[in-house]
Amino acid sequence: MSTSNFLAIPLRRTDHIGLTPAISAYIEQSYDQHPGMFKNDIAELERLRNNVVNPEIRASSATNLTRYFIQLTFLSSKFPADIKVNFVWYGTLGYATSASVSHNDLQFERANILYNLGAVHSQLGFEENRSTGDGLKRACQAFQLAAGCFAYLKQNVNPEMHMNPPDDMSAATLDVLMYLMLAQAQECFWQKAVLDNIKNSLVARLAHQVSDYYAQALNSAMRTAAIKSEWIHHFTCKKYHFEAAAQYRAASDCLSSGKYGEELARLKAAQDACAQALADAKYVAKAVADDLNGLQAKLKSDYARAEKDNDMIYLAPVPATSALPAIKAASTVEALVPREVEKPMDALQEKYGPPLFAKLVPFAAHQAASIYVDRRDTLVLKLITAKMDALTSQLHDFLTRLGLPGSLQALERPVGLPPSLAAHVEEIRASGGYGALQAAIEDVRNLSAVDSAIYSAVADILHSERKEDDELRARHGTNNWRRAPSVEAGGELYKQLDKFGGIIRAAAESDEVVRGKFRESESTFRVLSRDLREIEDFLPKSADVSRIDPELELRSSELRQKMNEVSKIEYRRRKFIEDVKEKAKNDDVSELVLQETARLERLDPLGKIEATQFEKLFTERLKMYDDDKKRVEDEADMQTGLLTDIELANMDFTASLSKSRGQTMSDRERALQTLELGYFKYQELMSNLEEGRKFYNDFSRPLTQFQDESNDFVYGRHVEARELEGDIAAQFDRMTLGRTESPLPAPRAQGLPPPVLSNNNVWNPSHGIQFGRRT
Repeated sequence: MSTSNFLAIPLRRTDHIGLTPAISAYIEQSYDQHPGMFKNDIAELERLRNNVVNPEIRASSATNLTRYFIQLTFLSSKFPADIKVNFVWYGTLGYATSASVSHNDLQFERANILYNLGAVHSQLGFEENRSTGDGLKRACQAFQLAAGCFAYLKQNVNPEMHMNPPDDMSAATLDVLMYLMLAQAQECFWQKAVLDNIKNSLVARLAHQVSDYYAQALNSAMRTAAIKSEWIHHFTCKKYHFEAAAQYRAASDCLSSGKYGEELARLKAAQDACAQALADAKYVAKAVADDLNGLQAKLKSDYARAEKDNDMIYLAPVPATSALPAIKAASTVEALVPREVEKPMDALQEKYGPPLFAKLVPFAAHQAASIYVDRRDTLVLKLITAKMDALTSQLHDFLTRLGLPGSLQALERPVGLPPSLAAHVEEIRASGGYGALQAAIEDVRNLSAVDSAIYSAVADILHSERKEDDELRARHGTNNWRRAPSVEAGGELYKQLDKFGGIIRAAAESDEVVRGKFRESESTFRVLSRDLREIEDFLPKSADVSRIDPELELRSSELRQKMNEVSKIEYRRRKFIEDVKEKAKNDDVSELVLQETARLERLDPLGKIEATQFEKLFTERLKMYDDDKKRVEDEADMQTGLLTDIELANMDFTASLSKSRGQTMSDRERALQTLELGYFKYQELMSNLEEGRKFYNDFSRPLTQFQDESNDFVYGRHVEARELEGDIAAQFDRMTLGRTESPLPAPRAQGLPPPVLSNNNVWNPSHGIQFGRRT
């Protein structure tokens, strides 16, 4: 059993891991920069980590931990949390300390390093010589720094983790450690006050605050399973010990003030508190028990003396304990966050070396560039090319309803292929024709199957993990299975699962529509893929009636002019769409993103850059497509007038044609019209299939990332479940062993507010004790 009357927090343990290959691979896969540029930075980061693996307890260990923590903080502004490195750590509180916790989370590593920095400060304070004033000052400062580390970890680092912290790093556990450190720091101050013979009334207030801090540690310990029963006994014993010490000092003050009845009442209250502390004395360190026994002996002696004096001399009435004025606690310590932890960039510039990976473009900047590309492509597709294609489709539908250009071509070319149709056939054959359509459909089907398989695999592992969690919760009971349900713990993943499932279902429906279009016109596509002579033989022939009727020849000429205008419009629009796509392809925003990133980093070197910070840049950049959007609007206005002109010209043409139309001409019209319409359907299908290919190729990237995140989540949940089962088993063993121990006294609610991280009205060890200036 320990010979000290204080507790030191054991350091969390970790394994050596290979950072170099993992980070190099991640940079190569996720950034547009070569990992060779950062060879020295990666090696230095690995060296810094190796220096903090199972450190010795000395000041240099705190320096090494601080240096690594600072670099990790800077790294968080460059890398995402999941850098594909599994950081393995072992807990050292509680009973299940052999199980490891592994997470692919940079913030998890950062949290463990800060935890160990607090633990090192606690160990340094623990090892100080507290028999001297200077030793007490150094110990008090060390414990306050430890408390600051745990407070900062709880408030600023844990919320950044992409997973629930292990039980021995939970908010309740960190509260235990913080209040323990504050209690020991306050106890150092109390001890220094006793050594310096400070007046009893102030020493009583200091002791009362020590008791309050131990009470807060005890209350927090009841909310976590990570604290051993030995520590709970320690907190309980210390809480009542210093409650007794506070009453004893208040009694001594009453004696010097001539309040003999109150002195007796306070000595009685001190004895009662001491008796409560003694109930736990057999479970605590010998030094703690010896301190308590010494106080008990002193109280017994003083009470006997005071009772005798009052009975024989003073005859003062003795108030009830409940009627005694409360002792006002006086806190002289605070949770001091190390300056290097709170302002790491200043520390880097002063003595901790330059920041590593300073030239690495932050991951958010790469995300921003990708977001811009997605937004640009969406704008170009939905507001420009898709709208222009819709206008052209509307034009073709209108012509088809009028039977154009089939009726005109049948008249102009009673035999052979019309030139425009011949050009369309050559274009189809050059692009692969019917075979190319079949291959594209199969390609899209295969890509869809790959993405669907990834999605199904993710859904299976998430649902399996959820089922396992439900079964374990049912087996162990909700009170014992103290972790969030799967849907709550993996809330974002389950939202993504629903989102991606909807996307895949919508894509499958779109694919079926495209395949339906193919089946509907499959025979036409086969014909259009033949050579010109075969197509000529396929077409019915009709008599040349235009020579017979001059009126018909005139009307057909007028209509032909309008149809030629349509051909020019089609060509112009195809060229416009090609130009816009080329413009978008060459629209590289990377340099502008880098410039904006540099500006943001100058403003806040440690600030986490978010993709939303580039919103203004994107808005300005996308204005370069305003003229193209206006062009689409102009085309829509122009087309409205053209359709009216075509309809009027076709009415005149149809009226003249009906006088001399023969059956063979009608058959030829329908055949030509079918082939012309087939050409446009071919173009539409090829465009649809290309979009499908692009969609599935693009979709596979976020889907694969989602799969990786889900695998990490499920792995972490499995490890957490095994650890929790171990804790439950250990707790059961504790309950079994506890039957031979006295039950723990129930902690009394203190209602104290949590300490703040800074307070101008607190003691600084370098200033000495200044009780007389306090109110």
